[in-house]
Amino acid sequence: MKKLLLLFSIFFLSNLCAQSKPNPMIVIDAKKIGFMQDINEQMQALNPDDISTLTVYKDSLVCTKYGSNSGAIIITTKKFILDTFYKNNIENSPLKEKIKSSDDLLKIGVVTDHPESKNQPYDELYQYIDTYTISEKIKKVAQITYLNPEDSIKINPEWVNGAIEIAAEIE
Repeated sequence: MKKLLLLFSIFFLSNLCAQSKPNPMIVIDAKKIGFMQDINEQMQALNPDDISTLTVYKDSLVCTKYGSNSGAIIITTKKFILDTFYKNNIENSPLKEKIKSSDDLLKIGVVTDHPESKNQPYDELYQYIDTYTISEKIKKVAQITYLNPEDSIKINPEWVNGAIEIAAEIE
């Protein structure tokens, strides 16, 4: 009986210790994928060059929202940003004549407060989509204006395919 009790205690303690290892919830492109220990293959298949942002949360609010005592890792890919922005703001608008797909967003500039910057579109468009993060407030698009190549190269000579200027709603 003592051996059985000892084995049960060892089994119980080993499970208890295993549960205390960090095992954050992984969220990729606004979808809960699973816990880190369960999705190693998916994580290894993710190309670091495809990632736009990676945010780690460890506070109690995150534990409640994501159901993980170890926090959450939120990963947003560049493709998700482009596809979501395109679907939400361009796909059903007159801009679709000029910007035919989300891939076209990579070929144009995005006018910001720093036109001399060699911004990547997903770095600017990120502000306008829900990436499932907790602390970031999503801006709402009031208007998007397409700038023809002749006008866009006056702002940044590299924008030979045009640019868009986004006006956010004032809150």
